[in-house]
Amino acid sequence: MEDFYRLMASQSWGEILKLAKTQQSTLKNNKLEWERICSFLESEFISYSEREKPVLVSKLCFDYIKLNMAGYIYLTEPALLKIEEIGLKSSELQGDSEAISFAKICRYSSLAKDVINGSKNVKKTSVTSEITQKRTYFPRTDWLNPLFKSSLEYEFYQALKDVFPSYFIYPNVALSNIFEYASISSSLSPEEQSFYFKGVVDFVVYDPADNHMPKFFFEVDSFYHDRPEARLRDEKKDAIFNAASLQLHRIRAESDSLTTKSDFRKKINNIMRLNSL
Repeated sequence: MEDFYRLMASQSWGEILKLAKTQQSTLKNNKLEWERICSFLESEFISYSEREKPVLVSKLCFDYIKLNMAGYIYLTEPALLKIEEIGLKSSELQGDSEAISFAKICRYSSLAKDVINGSKNVKKTSVTSEITQKRTYFPRTDWLNPLFKSSLEYEFYQALKDVFPSYFIYPNVALSNIFEYASISSSLSPEEQSFYFKGVVDFVVYDPADNHMPKFFFEVDSFYHDRPEARLRDEKKDAIFNAASLQLHRIRAESDSLTTKSDFRKKINNIMRLNSL
């Protein structure tokens, strides 16, 4: 079972799907654990496939669905629908024949019916209408996300740049890009292991003079972190850092501050001074 977590950490989805097929006898003897892993797999796969290249995604989605149809891997209906739609959109970018082949294995997506019906209509059209069949693609800049989630994050970033002028500072760094899963997993609960693949750290300070190793870790907290669900996420994140004996520095913004960047800079400097004592 540990092989699946290791492969998830490296995003080796081809190997994961292959392992799900070749290790069926072992997996069926550990049904409850396998069902739990499948739950992790489906959420991680959807997240991965939404940002990966279409040429890779269409093939992986096709294999994932086929494994589910054969009973090798479990999928909830909402996840299956999502994977069908991601795979369809990716396969359409590869060409009509790829899209039609993919559509034929779909069971839930209405897009599949549109692809198949569309292929039938194309066969009935004359050759002179081929030019109208070509797709025209326009860049959808309105689908893009900015680097910073809020102006508060941007203020904190500017304060970090002032305190660490010779370091590299990155926002929203995935936990899986900071820690090696194999080294840390034995110290985590199942819930914390699952969170490892989903959680991010607001800011990580990297040292370019030391092989670009991460040196300092910061979270920008606000009143939103007082909510029960947010506290639970924070506890899991803290547990991961505690397992590695590293400090995750949490800094809360003062809601009535008129000089946010200045306040952040003072708090960061105070933390660095205390660490050096």
